[in-house]
Amino acid sequence: MAWKLWKTEKRYDETRSWPSGTHESLKQLLDMYLGSDATPFANWAAPGTTFTPDVEEFARHAVRGYQLALWFWLFAEKHGTIPAKMLRESLCLLANAVQPLSGDKIDVLLDLENRLAHSVEAISGQPRTFRLDGLSVELPMEFFLATGFLRLAPDSPYAGNEDASLQGNDFKLADCFRHATEEGLAVFRPMIDAVDFDAKSLHNWRWSAYPGAAERHLQRRHNNPLFLLHRQMVTSQEVYEARLADAQALQDIRSELSDASRSFSETTELPLNWLSFLEGYRDRIDRLDERRLVAGGQSASLGDAIARLRADILTTWRASIHKSQHSLATLEQEEAKRAEQRTLLYGCDWTAQLLSHGSVIPPEEVVPALLSESPTELEKAVTGMQAEPRLHETLAKCCAAAHRLVNELRATGHNLPDIADKLRILDGAPE
Repeated sequence: MAWKLWKTEKRYDETRSWPSGTHESLKQLLDMYLGSDATPFANWAAPGTTFTPDVEEFARHAVRGYQLALWFWLFAEKHGTIPAKMLRESLCLLANAVQPLSGDKIDVLLDLENRLAHSVEAISGQPRTFRLDGLSVELPMEFFLATGFLRLAPDSPYAGNEDASLQGNDFKLADCFRHATEEGLAVFRPMIDAVDFDAKSLHNWRWSAYPGAAERHLQRRHNNPLFLLHRQMVTSQEVYEARLADAQALQDIRSELSDASRSFSETTELPLNWLSFLEGYRDRIDRLDERRLVAGGQSASLGDAIARLRADILTTWRASIHKSQHSLATLEQEEAKRAEQRTLLYGCDWTAQLLSHGSVIPPEEVVPALLSESPTELEKAVTGMQAEPRLHETLAKCCAAAHRLVNELRATGHNLPDIADKLRILDGAPE
């Protein structure tokens, strides 16, 4: 985040010896958080600050959750967001092993902490002053964070009542956030300085809700009898490397989109060959969007940015031919055809990844990957290949290979879920 709640520095605790191992450090953090007397979590309340009983437990929960989030923000500052995300997943799974469901509750709390911190970041550049008795008073950022918690947290006594007076608890909670920051920095800075991130040391992870192409293929392989035995084994190091590759793929697309957008916006007058000029831009943008669909992951905002630039190109195009109804109709027909083809060929992760240059799916794993898709996704893939004559031979080969693979697995006693439906879809038989 550009603005940081932890700007204020304090003393560091140099009296303790901190582990350098990633897993060991994470386990120590969890022990500190779950314990009742471990610093900095035990020192969550600002000196002299008290709450009424109906607010105190909520305030304690909010501030301790903020301190835990602070640890991951500091870790991301040193090692990057992807390592920090993997450690957060591991911590939640470790917590669930210690206390069932506690990790899920921690995950929800950290999500809320992150959302509120980002919302506070959004107002960091706006005026935060008001007049009080003729004096200009600037509200600290901790005040906005505290107000957000009191108004929006589901377990807040003020949740769902926007008009209710916070009775001064916003100021008191803001004091606690500031105090908790100082307490957290004193412990967390030297603790994190001692840690060397090693993805191989993580014992577990959670699959991303929106995995990129590389992580998606690891997800297909993991403990899946459709793949060779040695390929069914997936390590945390592989997951880490896949997430790095997926993030880089989207970043490359963003960079190229930015170049294209800047170049198009700087065009003040269309050249004489304006038709090929606009066609070139449209094709360039369409290729970027196809690469985005192949890359997978959380790319909705990137897709929106691509769509906006594409709309600008088409607006310019339509303005150039607005006097010709025939040209306008031809353009709309071509656009409809492109949209239909895009849906058919890129509507399923497997098809999109298969058609991409440098596919993450090795040739020998094309059929196991296809059979790993859900029946709904498999039907999309088959429909797309049936609609593209160049892929008819590929579809036939996939169908034959799928039957051979399934027969081999059945002979060894493997019971594959939904496999009969999947083979029926591949054969083109009605359900």
